Amino acid sequence: MIASALVYDILMASTELRTKLDAVRGKTDPNDGIYNGTPDFDNWTDIQIVDLSPWLRISDLPGDAAEYSDDDRLLEYPRVQVDFWTRKELLPDASAIDEIIKKVMHDAGWERVYHNSYADHDTPALRMTIAYFQSQGLPV
Repeated sequence: MIASALVYDILMASTELRTKLDAVRGKTDPNDGIYNGTPDFDNWTDIQIVDLSPWLRISDLPGDAAEYSDDDRLLEYPRVQVDFWTRKELLPDASAIDEIIKKVMHDAGWERVYHNSYADHDTPALRMTIAYFQSQGLPV
């Protein structure tokens, strides 16, 4: 099981989240603004990346390795990182998106264990919000 793929499906299933992203962006993103892994922005300008915001990136985090000598594992506790970028001047919208993500993930059995937000160093017109989520236990 790849946790980021599971979380991608969870977030994509949230009509509330996708509607909010489109409303803040002012248009629909062809990928609904949710990416599993880092989007390929190699040929994009900063203006195009800002115009695409808000958008989310989901990544797997290490740390759930376990080896048992006497029996098989029953549960996994994977962790993922969910980042999103919004234009710096849209702080109230960023807060609303953040709360929707937190609620959707919590309802799906994922607990937020780390959270931070700051101006993005690569694209200064954007604010990056970072959250780590850990599953409360997935059957193996």
